[in-house]
Amino acid sequence: MTKISVKTKLKAVEEYANGNVTLASVRHKYGIAEHDFQIWVGIYARFGKGPLLNPPKVTGDFRLNLVKWKQENLASISETCIHFGYRSPGSVYQWECLYNKQGPQALLRLRRGRKPKNGQTTRQESRQASSAPKTEPNLTKRKLIVKDTTRCLKKIDSLEKASKKELAQVIYDLKAKYLLKDLIDALPISLSTYQYWQNRFEHPDEDEEELKAVIKGLFNYFQAEYGVRRLSTQIRDYYRLIGKKTPNHKRIQRLMHEMGLKCIKYNRRVRKYDSSKGPNGKKAKNKLNRRFMSNRKYQKMVCDITELKAHDGRKVYLEIIKDLATNQLLTWSVSQHPNLQFALDPLQQLLKQLPHTGYQLTLHTDQGWHYQHRAWRKLLRQGNIRQSMSHRATCLDNAACETVFSKLK
Repeated sequence: MTKISVKTKLKAVEEYANGNVTLASVRHKYGIAEHDFQIWVGIYARFGKGPLLNPPKVTGDFRLNLVKWKQENLASISETCIHFGYRSPGSVYQWECLYNKQGPQALLRLRRGRKPKNGQTTRQESRQASSAPKTEPNLTKRKLIVKDTTRCLKKIDSLEKASKKELAQVIYDLKAKYLLKDLIDALPISLSTYQYWQNRFEHPDEDEEELKAVIKGLFNYFQAEYGVRRLSTQIRDYYRLIGKKTPNHKRIQRLMHEMGLKCIKYNRRVRKYDSSKGPNGKKAKNKLNRRFMSNRKYQKMVCDITELKAHDGRKVYLEIIKDLATNQLLTWSVSQHPNLQFALDPLQQLLKQLPHTGYQLTLHTDQGWHYQHRAWRKLLRQGNIRQSMSHRATCLDNAACETVFSKLK
C-alpha cells in the first residue's frame, strides 16, 4: 500500500472542507483510509491545520491524560484523537491496552521508538542490568502474603476461586503490612483492578447504600418470606412511589447475596389443592352451559371446593352450594381434610331442606373425584337432581362459586 504524505492528506481535507463533495468521493480520489480521513477532518474542523502539520508533543503525561479522558468519558478512539488533536489512532489503542494491563506507570515509563527485534536489549537496559545486584526473588515474602490471604479468605478453597473484589479487599487490609507492589505480584489481580475496587471501598455509592437499607427493611418486614422476585416487585413499587428510578432485579439479587439475605421459609413450591384425579368415575354432560340466569329457586345450583390458609398456617378446605336464582349460599362445609365425607355433607344438608318444586333441579360441579364418586351420584338420584359437569380445565361454568371464593379470600 502506497504511503500518503501529510501534504496530500491536508490537501484532501481542505478540498472536502471547501468544496461541495462527499467524504467518500474525496477519500477514494486520494486513496485514504476512511477511519484516518474522518479523524483528520474532525481535527481540521476543531483546531485548523496546525495539529495536522505539527502534532502535539507525546510525553508520559500526555498519554496518561489521553487514556484517562477516553475512559472517563466513554469516548471512542476517533473522538479521543479529535479532542486532543492527535492523528494516530493505533497509538491510542496500544496506550489504552498498556494502561489496562500494567497501570498508569507503564505509560509514564514508555519510550518512543520500536522495541528491539529477536530479544535484543538496548544500551540503557544492558547498563541497568549490569549495574543491578544479582538477587533472587523473595519467595519467603510471597509465601507469607499467600498465607495471610488464605487466612483472610477462609471460605475460599483456593485463590483462583476468589473474586476480584475479595482479593482487592484482602490487599486493602494488608497494604499496611506489605508493599503494594509485592501484594499485586503475589496475587492474581492487576493494579488497575485493585485501584478500581479501592475507589469503591473509599467512596461507596450512596444510591447503593440506600438500596441496601430498603432491601433489608422490606425483607425483615415480610419476615423473610419474600425471595428475589417478590421482593423486587415491592422495591420497584416503593421507588415508583417516591419518584426514583427503579433498580434492576439482578442488582437486587447481587445485594441480597452480599448481605446474606435468603428466603428460607418457603424454599420449595407449595403444592396447590387439585380435586381432579383424571377419569376415575363417571362423568356427566355439561347441562348448565353458562346459562346462569334463573327465576326459580333450586332450579340451577353450583358447587365447588377451595383451599384456605388459617392464621396458624394450617390448610382448611371449604365447600359451598350456591343457588343461582337468589345468589344464596344454601349449604357449606369446612374441614381440614378434603375427603369424601367432607364433600357429601353439604349435599346431605341440601336434601334435608329441599322442598318439592315440581320442576327439574340441576347441580353443576367440576370434574373433581368427589363428584364422580358413586356415593355423590346416589345422593343426587335420591333428591331427583340432575348432575352437570364442566369440561376439564374449564372454570367458566363455575364462575359463580369462584366469585364467592375470590371475595372471601
